Amino acid sequence: MTASGEMHFVFWHRERVRFRDVDLQCIVYYGKYLDYFDNALYEYLRSLGFETGVLNEHYGFDTSVVHAEIDYVSPASFDDLLDIGIRVTRMGRTSFDASFEVRQSDRVICRARLVLVNYDAAAARARPLPANILEAIDRSNMAATG
Repeated sequence: MTASGEMHFVFWHRERVRFRDVDLQCIVYYGKYLDYFDNALYEYLRSLGFETGVLNEHYGFDTSVVHAEIDYVSPASFDDLLDIGIRVTRMGRTSFDASFEVRQSDRVICRARLVLVNYDAAAARARPLPANILEAIDRSNMAATG
């Protein structure tokens, strides 16, 4: 966080609002933001050097969202360019928290926090977060804060 209490995001991902993303009110349907967060998370992991198509196979990493909080501040509409910021704010043994902010230029669209678990589908249970992923996230957070 900055001195003013604002979250400092370590990675930003850009999305364009597509026609299929909006509802009958002509604003982004609330559930679509979860797709935007998911895209931002996997682009962030890609930026850390992890090939996202083989995260489970090569790294033993496959996330499931177990909790989501979203505060909607202002609407986004068709064809808007949105920037989605992400920062991992807590890393546990099997889960982590990721904070997000969606912006259009200087306007905040929404803020969110997801709790994600590293899920082993074959065993149908959580499993420890891989050390190499934890270390990469930690390095990213440290580099962003100076």
